[in-house]
Amino acid sequence: MERIEYTDLILKKKPPIGYITINRPEKRNALTTFKGGTVQQLGQAALDMRDDPEIRVFIVKGAGDCFCAGFDLGRYDEAMWKEQKDLPEVVKWVEAVKDEPWARYGRVRGDLSNPEGGSLAPPDLFFEEYWNNPTPSIAMVHSYCLGAGLWLANSCDIVYAAPNAVFAYPPIRYGASVVLSILPPWLMGRRMNLWMALTGQYITAEEALNSNLITKLIPEDKLEEEAIKLATSIARVPPATNMFSKRAINNYFEGLGIQQAKRLGSAFVRITENSMVPGHYMDFFDKVRKHGLREGLRLQRENYGTTDSVMEQEMNRLKAKKES
Repeated sequence: MERIEYTDLILKKKPPIGYITINRPEKRNALTTFKGGTVQQLGQAALDMRDDPEIRVFIVKGAGDCFCAGFDLGRYDEAMWKEQKDLPEVVKWVEAVKDEPWARYGRVRGDLSNPEGGSLAPPDLFFEEYWNNPTPSIAMVHSYCLGAGLWLANSCDIVYAAPNAVFAYPPIRYGASVVLSILPPWLMGRRMNLWMALTGQYITAEEALNSNLITKLIPEDKLEEEAIKLATSIARVPPATNMFSKRAINNYFEGLGIQQAKRLGSAFVRITENSMVPGHYMDFFDKVRKHGLREGLRLQRENYGTTDSVMEQEMNRLKAKKES
């Protein structure tokens, strides 16, 4: 596989600990999905940690004010649609994202004009690189941990979070059904899983702890210090012990039917996202095509948004921090 340059990440190795930092603070560390973008860089970085015999554990964090605010929607503006004039609506969307690395998980493989070329394969973003990585990983979360950021954190083995951390899958409000790797029922339980999946609303770090989405709450000024202490402790265990312990635990959850659930859930995700029902993904991106990203988001929120006190509180905190 061709190696890509780390333009969106800072990769550091201080054996036996490695560090992956998402370094797009001006975009709240939102992840780009085009070829060579942040998503692909994060996958490569985890494999770099895996393949270095001196690295026994690695920490994943975000630069600046937050961990990760999800996917970067900035490229989904009117210009993206200019070459799609002669295609049916769904095919327009498929054509627009066909070169995205995550598109292979379910959009179209092969001939765009051939319905048999479609695929509903599981969208296992970060799953192989993090969940199945024999080198343990620690996510260090502060402020926003949303959408793809929550996907990334859940793929890590341990999640330390500051009290100001907030968690959500906002795309639910833009017509996306839940991806089980983002709101995993095998961690959260049915009640909280349904609450988040049916509302798309934010939860606090304390609620995330009670829901098993995170491992431990740590004061923000002690977050990195405690993550390094934990990493040092993990690194002192023989690596083969850690590798097989992780493999055994993962195998237990797979035995409960995670893979089957993810496959069926992924099929539902693709059906939902390609739906032409008002309010769903195609409807949302049609607004983006016609009005631009900012106005498309405003219209979607106007029709399908909801008051969210947790989100507003964190937005106000970050605004006050910036002003001060």
